[in-house]
Amino acid sequence: MTSFGKLFKVTINERFKSMNFILLIDLIAIAVSSIWVAITGNMSTETFSSIVFSWSSLVFIFAFVRLAVLQESTFTRDSYRLIPISDTKFYLANLASTLVSFLYVVLIEGILYGIVIAMNWNAVQEVITYMKLMHRFTTANGILAGLTGLILTIAMVVLGWTTINLIHLVGRSASNFLPSTGRKVLNIVMYILVIWLVLRVVGFLSEQIGNSMALISNSNDFWTFLLNVSVFLLVAIIEAVVSIYLLNRWVETITE
Repeated sequence: MTSFGKLFKVTINERFKSMNFILLIDLIAIAVSSIWVAITGNMSTETFSSIVFSWSSLVFIFAFVRLAVLQESTFTRDSYRLIPISDTKFYLANLASTLVSFLYVVLIEGILYGIVIAMNWNAVQEVITYMKLMHRFTTANGILAGLTGLILTIAMVVLGWTTINLIHLVGRSASNFLPSTGRKVLNIVMYILVIWLVLRVVGFLSEQIGNSMALISNSNDFWTFLLNVSVFLLVAIIEAVVSIYLLNRWVETITE
């Protein structure tokens, strides 16, 4: 039997290549945008910061969607499904490599954020001073807010992927009992559901991360966010269990 680690290495190679491509496009877009703004004569550190943050938002969305597509294709490709490994290990290794790839994107974008902060350090210090005076800001609360935002992001993207997995596998399982026309209609409905879900995840995640900033002035809100994360992960676990059952019982592979 193939081990969890070996399958993880195989799946993560493909995902890292895709993420590197997205990050390369991000750097090119930032460079082109910066050059264009410099040519027009409106370039400044604040403008460069806006460029980086604007493209970064798109990077996270594209990374989430691309990883979801790669994860779904793994479930139905002969080259992966014929690997001698249990369905539970197969599902978890697939999900783990997807999450690590997303965290890799977060790390690279975090480095870009660090560069932006260093370029605008004086302005950042002014903001920190203001927050200390008006919002009882402390370093501990700031770190807590950052960690909470990161943990909440991880919980939400994992829930998003497990939900997409479940929708996809339910559709694949149901299509085994439908005629050709019924399968096409079902595929259209699935695509609509997935698109709606992605939009909902992005909107809800943005709202929740914004709310996490309340931790800067009120550390008691930490328990509220901890409860939210626990609920997200519990739902993700339930969805994963159902998806593993469907993989084992109903989902057929496709020949590449």
